Amino acid sequence: MKPNQPTHPLPDFDADLEDDVVWNLLDDATPTELPPRFVNETLRRIRLEEDIQKSRWWKVVFAPKPLIGAAGAALATIAIVISLPSDPAPSNRTISETPQINEDFDQLEDSFATELLSGAAEDPTLLSDEEIIALLY
Repeated sequence: MKPNQPTHPLPDFDADLEDDVVWNLLDDATPTELPPRFVNETLRRIRLEEDIQKSRWWKVVFAPKPLIGAAGAALATIAIVISLPSDPAPSNRTISETPQINEDFDQLEDSFATELLSGAAEDPTLLSDEEIIALLY
């Protein structure tokens, strides 16, 4: 088990502070006299700031911006609920009809083949020879 103490010696912080420029400047500075009621005024400020922070929750809740945002969200929710259909779809209905292929599909297939052929006419490397023959016949 290793000891918790490091093997290298700790630096001497007091010696470092003696050579520190900031401490030298502080030593050269002249002390200022505090006003006679400095402590009382400081404590009064602290008490006032604590009172402001304690009473701030109700100001935040009833501020105009959050109220406008909450009212807008509520109105949007109401508008969405009203715009949704109110009649539920019947759940016991079964689909008895099977979709039939009609002429619309044939027209769609023809227009798709035409588009592919026109693309192959512009760029011959788009389709192989076998694919072009399959589209034509």
